[in-house]
Amino acid sequence: MIQKFRHIVHLFLAFFSDYLSLLGRPLFYQLQFQRFKFEFENKAQPKRLCLLGNGPTFTQIEDHLDALKDFDFCAVNLSVNTEIFFRIKPKMFVIVDMIFWQQPEKEGIKECWENIQKIDWDITICIPFNFPNSMKRTFEKNNFVKVRRYSNNVWQPELPMANRLKMWLYKKGWVSPDGTNVSIGAIYSSILNGYKEINLLGLEHSWMKDVKVNDKNEVVLINRHYYGDVEHVWRDYEGNPIKLTDFLASQLQTFTSHMDLRSFADYLGDVRIINRTKGSYIDAYERDTFENMLESSR
Repeated sequence: MIQKFRHIVHLFLAFFSDYLSLLGRPLFYQLQFQRFKFEFENKAQPKRLCLLGNGPTFTQIEDHLDALKDFDFCAVNLSVNTEIFFRIKPKMFVIVDMIFWQQPEKEGIKECWENIQKIDWDITICIPFNFPNSMKRTFEKNNFVKVRRYSNNVWQPELPMANRLKMWLYKKGWVSPDGTNVSIGAIYSSILNGYKEINLLGLEHSWMKDVKVNDKNEVVLINRHYYGDVEHVWRDYEGNPIKLTDFLASQLQTFTSHMDLRSFADYLGDVRIINRTKGSYIDAYERDTFENMLESSR
């Protein structure tokens, strides 16, 4: 009897906590940054999308560009600094890391800003609403560029009964999955941009096998990108080494957000997210091969 009473009290408190929490960070985010705007056209895109992470399998597309002419491409972060970016001419480009505006003179970041002005095809660049408005104005100095902002505004209720409201708020663009990784923002903004089939390439998310702790108790990560591997001590934005608990927490947030995006696609009913990255650790989406995608395009 006491256990049942405790359960009822917990449900009661969780219910009010879930809905009252909307008056906290989600509301203040709206008031400070987004002001309940929705910048995407909410129109179905005619082509299928290849969303390209920066993992090693990204390079699969280089030898098959002719076969993929009926696909649009979405690229992320520093890929704009590569030759292949200008070969594939992506329709979407997503930036989520705050370093792009916090340290614009940093090596690689400055080059990114410069290369955006060299784009000579129509492209949509997606950035979170909490990025400075100056980024939007600077990027759109290039007449081929239009900037669309999306919410980076997390609401994570405890009770399953609140999930349908959360999905509705995702659709409105007012709250979002936790964008701890650029792939989350890229998938989310691709859905808002009207793509009905999103094929994932280069999204290994296999950092767990590439992390170690050195003799100084520093977390060392091997970043494996198609443009080369980099081993470095993982630091926060202030330059302090992070602890292993921070790394594990970020992994939990990332994989939870992928599950949220799968739920969002199921809620919409007409969106497929297909993971075609060989060896990917992401277990949220249906799986298929890159080869089958090529076959379907013939």
